Amino acid sequence: MATPIPSLAQNGEFVRLWAGQVVSAVGGGVSRLAAPLLALALTGSPADAGLLASAQAVPFLFLGLVAGAIIDRADRRLILMACDLARAVAIGSVPVAWWFGSLTVAHLYVVAFVQGTALAFANVAQVAALPRVVAKSQIAAAQSFNQASQGVATLAGPALGAAIIGIAATTEAGASLAYAVDAVTYFASLAALASVRTPLQSARIARATAGRIAQLRADIGAGLRYLWDDRSLRGMAAVNFGQRLLLGGLVLTVIVLAQAELHAETHQVGWLLTAGGAGGLVGATLAARLYARIAIWPLLVAIVTTNAVGYAILATAPVLAVAMVGMAIATFAESLTGIVQVAYRLGTIPDAMQGRVNSTYRWTAFAGVGGGAAAGGYLVVLAGPRLTLALMSVAAALLAIGIASMRRVVAREAARQVATDRFTVTDRTAVIARTG
Repeated sequence: MATPIPSLAQNGEFVRLWAGQVVSAVGGGVSRLAAPLLALALTGSPADAGLLASAQAVPFLFLGLVAGAIIDRADRRLILMACDLARAVAIGSVPVAWWFGSLTVAHLYVVAFVQGTALAFANVAQVAALPRVVAKSQIAAAQSFNQASQGVATLAGPALGAAIIGIAATTEAGASLAYAVDAVTYFASLAALASVRTPLQSARIARATAGRIAQLRADIGAGLRYLWDDRSLRGMAAVNFGQRLLLGGLVLTVIVLAQAELHAETHQVGWLLTAGGAGGLVGATLAARLYARIAIWPLLVAIVTTNAVGYAILATAPVLAVAMVGMAIATFAESLTGIVQVAYRLGTIPDAMQGRVNSTYRWTAFAGVGGGAAAGGYLVVLAGPRLTLALMSVAAALLAIGIASMRRVVAREAARQVATDRFTVTDRTAVIARTG
C-alpha cells in the first residue's frame, strides 16, 4: 500500500525551509522601502535610486547561468546558507557605516551588488530545492503557500519599515536602522536552513558531477538548449522578460508618485507598499486554484491585462487611497505570474536540469528587472511618475495582446511534442492540458 503523503504543514523539512524564507522576506519588505528612501535622501535623484535598484540585478546577468550549473552539482543547502551569510554581513555594514558617518551612495552600490550576487545563487537554489522536500503533486500548492506566506511578510515589512524610519530623527538614520533589521532576519534564516536535513539535490547528480568543473560550459549549454528547444518555456521566458521590465521600476515610481504628487509622509508611503503586499497575498491565495483550472497561456493573458489595469489606476490616482488600490492590483498580478510560471517549470523540468534551466529562465527575468529599474528611474526624471506609469500600462496591454497570439503557436508545438520521446505518456497529456 502506498505511503500517505504528509500535508505541507506536517512536512517538517518544508516548514523549516519555508520559515527561513519568510523571516528573510520580512526583512526584505523593510529594506524594500528603506533602500529607495535612503538613496533619495542621500542624492535627491530618482535616477540614482533607479540605478541602485538595477545594481542588484547586474550580478545575475554575469553569474546566473554559471550559478545554475553549480547548483545542479553542489549542495544546495550550503549554497543557500552561504548566500544568507553574505547578505547579512553586507546589509549589516550599512548601519555601521552610517554610525561612523561614512555612509555613501557608492557603499550602497557595493551592498546592492553583493545582494544581487547572493540572489543569483539563492533565487535559483530555492526553486530547485522545492521538489526535493515536497511531492510533485504538491508543488503548485507549496509554491502558493510560500508566496502567500511571503505575501504576509511583504504586507508587514513595509509597514514595519515605515515605523522604524518614522521613529528616527532623519530618513538616513531610520533607513539605516531598517537595514540593521534586515540583516538580523538573514541570520535567522541561516539558522533555519542549518536545521534542514533532507538533501536538496538528488544523490545521483551529486555523485555523477563531483569534480567535473571542466564541464561547466557544457552544463550551461545544456540548460540553454533545453529552454530554447521547449517552445512553451521559451515563449514564457520572453513574456517574463517583458513583465519584469515593467515591474523593475514600479516601487521607485510609486514612491516618487506618493511623495511628489500625492504629498505622502513616510508612513503613508509604507501604506502604499503594504497595499502591494496585500495584493500579493490575495494572488498567492488564489494562484493554485487558478493554475489548476485555467491553462497557462490564457492565464498569462489575464494576468498581464490585470497588470495594465493596476498601472493605469496608479497613473491617474488623485489620492493615496486610489493609488493603494492600483498598487494592490498590480502586485496581485505580479504574485500570480511568479507562482504559475514556477509551478509550470517545476512540474515539467527534470530535477537534474532544474538549476540550469531555471537559471537561464531567470537570467531573462533579471535582465528585465535591471533594465526596468534603471530606465524607470531616468523616465521618472524626464517625464514624471504619472506619465511613466501610463506608458507602463500601455506596454502591458500590448504585451497581453502579444501573449494572446503567441498561445496558438505554443499549443500547436505542445501537440507535436506528443510524438517525441521527451515526455512520458502522463507528462505529454499534462503539457497539452497546461498550455491550452
